[in-house]
Amino acid sequence: MSKPILDINQQIQHMKKKGYKFNLLSEEKAREHLLKHNNFFKLTCYRKNFSKYTHGKKEGEYENLEFAYLKELACIDTAIRVLLMKMTLDIEHFLKVRFMKEMEEQISSGQDGYQLLQDYLEDADNTDVAEKENNKEKRKEQYKRMISQNRKNSYCGDLIKKYEHNMPVWVYIELVSFGDLKDLISYCKEKKNWNSLNDIDIQSLDRVRQLRNACAHNNAIINNLTPVGRERQSGSPKFITDFIIKLGNIKKVNRKKKLSNPRINQIIHLLYNYCNLVPRGETKKTRIDELKKLIIERIPKNKEYFSKNDLLRSTYLFFHTIVRDIDKTFGTDELDS
Repeated sequence: MSKPILDINQQIQHMKKKGYKFNLLSEEKAREHLLKHNNFFKLTCYRKNFSKYTHGKKEGEYENLEFAYLKELACIDTAIRVLLMKMTLDIEHFLKVRFMKEMEEQISSGQDGYQLLQDYLEDADNTDVAEKENNKEKRKEQYKRMISQNRKNSYCGDLIKKYEHNMPVWVYIELVSFGDLKDLISYCKEKKNWNSLNDIDIQSLDRVRQLRNACAHNNAIINNLTPVGRERQSGSPKFITDFIIKLGNIKKVNRKKKLSNPRINQIIHLLYNYCNLVPRGETKKTRIDELKKLIIERIPKNKEYFSKNDLLRSTYLFFHTIVRDIDKTFGTDELDS
């Protein structure tokens, strides 16, 4: 059954019926916020981090949920989203740097950058006929779409005009999405045997891609941090476990519970890839400093709001433990001289 859209007053009444409180922020201030700064549907998505009464007269209502808590979580989420977007862009940039460094080595050994792209689009090195045809069709379609979408683009239209009919791989990587870049790296790593890319885990990189897309589309990141049930949990790869252990003393049971949540899992994979792929220097130091400031200063700004929320408190402590000494662990506390 479809649900009708509610006007502002109906939204307030609906929230009150569900147990939302307006002690820290009045109903009038809440109306103003919903009219000017956010919307009911997006703001109330953070309610998933709060528990409900399971019995009694208040059964089905939220426990200890103030409108101000949702407003604060939305602000924190925005800060997280902005920073994570910066970090995914850094990863994308340095992936291209790594790729081009290897491409230069391959060219010196006789590899043709124009032919490499054609080999990739044709999946020329694949012996599985069905997989090859599927990849070939998919990549050709992506290539056509990329050309079509960028032909009139003010920023890269000139590249399309110049190279549309004969494009080298170093032009291609400047035009494609993060996902297509990941696919190209996977191809060169597995089919062209570029061993220098062996430290790049493609599945882990795909989690970064998913998080990047969520940030780019302004999706809520922390609106549901609940661990999934045991039946849906799957073990994390050893390099992720080792990464967390290296950063902090987090008990195995807590580690597994937090990583079972796909949002937390993706953020951890992003941090791993950031530390692994972004070289020591000004960019990395700046971003890690921003990360520490976010975790240590901004997020706990109104920590009293969430003092009774075990889910949010434990999630914060999990990330605080990981981030606290990340600069020292990965050598970004001081720049190279």
